Parts: sequence; structure tokens; C-alpha cells
Amino acid sequence: MNRIFNFNQKFFIRIPILIAVLSLSLISLLILNHAGNFEVDYFGIPFSRVQKQMLWFFLGIIIFVILQFLRIRFLNERMYLLYSFFMILILLPFLSEETKGAQNWFLGFQPSEIGKLIIVITLAKILSDYKKYINNILFLLICMIIVLIPVLVFVLQRDLGTALVYSFILIPMFYWAGIKSSFLFFMISPIFTVYTMLSFNIYNHYSINLLFPNIVFFFLIIFNLLFLLKSFFDNRDSFFFKIIFIFLYCTINLSFAILSDSIWHHLEFSESNRIIDVRGRIENFIIPSLNPNSGGWQIKQSMVAVGSGGLFGVGLGEGTQVKLNFLPEADTDFIISSIAEAFGFLFILAIIFLYILLFYWLLVYAQKAKNDFSSLIIIGYSAILFAHSIITLGMAVALAPVTGIPAPFLSYGGTFMISCFAMLGICNNISNN
Repeated sequence: MNRIFNFNQKFFIRIPILIAVLSLSLISLLILNHAGNFEVDYFGIPFSRVQKQMLWFFLGIIIFVILQFLRIRFLNERMYLLYSFFMILILLPFLSEETKGAQNWFLGFQPSEIGKLIIVITLAKILSDYKKYINNILFLLICMIIVLIPVLVFVLQRDLGTALVYSFILIPMFYWAGIKSSFLFFMISPIFTVYTMLSFNIYNHYSINLLFPNIVFFFLIIFNLLFLLKSFFDNRDSFFFKIIFIFLYCTINLSFAILSDSIWHHLEFSESNRIIDVRGRIENFIIPSLNPNSGGWQIKQSMVAVGSGGLFGVGLGEGTQVKLNFLPEADTDFIISSIAEAFGFLFILAIIFLYILLFYWLLVYAQKAKNDFSSLIIIGYSAILFAHSIITLGMAVALAPVTGIPAPFLSYGGTFMISCFAMLGICNNISNN
């Protein structure tokens, strides 16, 4: 036990973390009382969603406190064991039934939420121990594979939101570890390639003028050419390295283009309603006005809720979108829309300020950490929480795809709430010790 915990460590809850967590959790309890607060029986005892959220909140606090005495060195020493456990853990949902079209639950919890804690520790360990190889292409590919393996598992489980969040941690952690800017662009470029291919497929499928996809494609080619020319005439690298870099850059982008096109056509002819729903979400992200009564129904109702809230909101429990059940997943995926309808745009700005306050101080703690491993852990957890925050805020107004991921400390959900407390608990531990 002494190898895992050190009860002589400092115990102090950082004020910015305390303010953000308590404020967001209180807002969550207020809105959940009027958004899907139905009762569920557990062992013959009825629990409302507010009561369950409060239960998870207090359980999260207990875990937060326990983690203040965790030896961070233990995480470093047991990284390989933790990653092996993680790989077994995320395969367990294949043994269970689907929930809302995704196969990401096992015995009432989501293994992917526990996995978020482990994948960041794994990447932090590798990047800190082998920092001198940070600008080695082979080393970066190995790091990417470590993250992409669980990402592919989540895609097979049709949990696209979690796959997106896991992918999001790579670039911030690479940047913090000191990666070259050219390698960052190397990693980001496939995202634009996939977006371009999806645009062509969707516009062509619905016989819409291809002007927009052609413009996107034109700028993609121009930027790629400029980037490759800059890389080729960079005197800091050898000629052999330049050739390998350009070859890999073109190969990876072409591979992503072919793969995205192939997957899209596979989805197009699928008879499965859940696959069609996934395709509809992607279509309505590319063209928000497309299919307003099918794939775009959620976005349409969300924007109506946000718009009807105005500056100051219509009042708690008075919003028609939530009260009359027009807004789907009002307590989870679209909790931001529920809050906007009840309390208004100014209240949403206050929530954004709380998130900014939290992320700002997490960056400060990361800068002050005494070693690269601890610093990278804070950056990784900050990236996960930031991804959840920015996507859920964007989903409410059609600026992000509908991915089914919750907002930190706001959305209803037990496993996610506890994982958020665990991530901040480790960050708080590092900042104290």
C-alpha cells in the first residue's frame, strides 16, 4: 500500500479547481431537476436523476480526496501494466448489448472513461522518457499507434464521440513535449483531407453545386504544396530526411482520403438505422441546413432552445423545448442547450468563463510541475476536458458534430462525472506535491 499511497503528502484543494467544480456541479443539479428528472429503481429503491447525480458527485469528491495521497511515481512505474489492463478493459463492451446504437457499456459503466486516465499516463510516460526522440518520425508514429489502437476499438463499438476525444489528446501533448511545428502540421493535415473528401461525397450525393468542396480542395492543395516546398528547402534537415518526410506526408494523406471515401460509401448503402443516423450527423455537420427533419432534428431543436432563451432565459422549468420534450438528450448531450433556454446567453458566457478559469490554471500548474511526466499528465487531462467542453458547446449551435459526448460536471452521467473528478484529483495532487 505504501508503494501506491503516501499519506504524508500535502492536502490542499486549489481554489480555481474548487470554484469551477462546485459552480458547474450546482448548475447541473439545478437544470437536471427540470430536464429528464425521471426515477429509476435500484435494488427496489427509487432514485431520481438529481439524486443519482448527487450520489456520483459525492463519490467523485471521495475519489478526488483519495487521489491526493497517490504517489505519482507509482503511475510512472506501472505504466505498462496499466496500459495492458486498459486494452482488456475496452474490449469488455463487446460482450454486452448495445445502448443507443453504441456498444460502449459493460455492467453499467463505460470502460472508455477509465481508459482516459490510463491513456494520458501512458503517453506522458513515453514522451517524458524518450523526449530526445520527439522529432523522430518513427517515434511519433509509435505514439500515434498507441492512441489509435483504442480509437479503432471505439469506432468498431460505434462510439465516435469517445474516439474523437482520444484523438484530441495527441496534438496538445506532442506540442507540450516540444515537437517541431512541421510535424504538428503533418498530424493535423489528414483532418482537412477527410473533411474535403466528405464534403465532395455529401454535395455530390444530394446533387448540390460543388463550388464549396472545390474551393476547399483548391486551398487544401495550395497549403499542402506550400508546406511541402517549405519542408524541402529547409536547410536544417538532410536530403534523405526530406524525401522520407514528403513521402510519408503524401502517403498518409492519400490513405486517409481513400479510407474516408471507402467508409462513406459503405455507410451510404447500409440498411442499418444506426449507421444511417451516424451518416446523417456527419452530413448535417458539413451542411447544417440539410435534412432538418431527420439527421438534423437534434441540431434544429437545440438551436431553437438556444435562440428562445435570449440573453436572460425564459426561467428554470419554463422552456418549451425541454418541458415538452422537443429537445432530445436534454440532460446529457444537449445540456448546454437546456441551460441556454432556461438561463440565457449571459449565463452560458459565465459557464464558458468557468471553463476558461479552470483550463488557465491547469496550464499554470503544468508549467510549474517539477518533471515532464507530471506536466504532460496535466496537459493530457486538460486536453480531454477541453475537448468535451468545446464540442458540447459547439454542438448546441451547430459548430461541432453531434457526437454524444457529455459536458464536464454539467451533463448527467456517473462514470464520466467520476472520471472528471479523478483527472482533476491527479492534477491537484501534482500541483501540491
